[in-house]
Amino acid sequence: MPQEPTPGLAVALGSSLLGYYAHAGFLNGLAAAGLHPAKVSGSSAGALAGSLHAAGLRGEALKEAVLDSALRWSFADWAAFLRLPGVLSVLWASGIFSGKRAVKHLRGLLRVEDVGNLASPTMEIAVTDADLHRTEVLNSGPLAELIVASCAVPGLIGIQRVDGRRYIDGGVACEAPFEQWLDDPDVDTIIVHRIRHEDGTGPAVSWETIATSIGSAHATVCEELHRHRRELAQVKGKRLVEVDTRTPVPGLFRQGRAPLCYDRGYESGRAVAW
Repeated sequence: MPQEPTPGLAVALGSSLLGYYAHAGFLNGLAAAGLHPAKVSGSSAGALAGSLHAAGLRGEALKEAVLDSALRWSFADWAAFLRLPGVLSVLWASGIFSGKRAVKHLRGLLRVEDVGNLASPTMEIAVTDADLHRTEVLNSGPLAELIVASCAVPGLIGIQRVDGRRYIDGGVACEAPFEQWLDDPDVDTIIVHRIRHEDGTGPAVSWETIATSIGSAHATVCEELHRHRRELAQVKGKRLVEVDTRTPVPGLFRQGRAPLCYDRGYESGRAVAW
């Protein structure tokens, strides 16, 4: 049974590689602390974890869903080997993976067709419009398709076509979507959960690479835009509670660190001061 929402509380979940482990733990930790958001939003992994929560998966059910390796592997497909040369040569294919298997898996897991059908809490999903070059935070549309669109990291997952629109990763310019609540009279407190990875826990080389440059540029854009949104929240009189959870980098092919990432998120949620 859904709990009565905590008055005025909204939660924004940030984008992060396989961050849905920690986000799911965080949402369960908030519930254990007696905090139940009326509104949730998310980018990428945050969109995935938040949608599972909003669709009614709570407690152990949510934990089991995100720790199930079938969820992670649903984003992969064997045709990736055919797309890889096109991605590397930039001659064809916008991503190594199509995302179609993930959409199918999420449809079966969520059993909710439209974002607008999620009501306790409501859910909003950040995507990037690939044609209009802007972030959109959507509260209606096909749920599974929009989750995958929000997760469509350029080069990794191809551009997602949803209702005639072309979308990519919501975290490109909106790591944690909460600006849509700044003029909402029903929201007075916004909890922003972001995930930071521990140094030395991911693959690394001792020399600079194109990945280093792209990663640094993306992080800079996210931080500058987040700082701007934080200042807007202060101007609008909203209470902003920022929570960073530090986890090791989750393994792409092995799930050994996933329970630890979940536990770290749970601890962060339990410790939120209200």
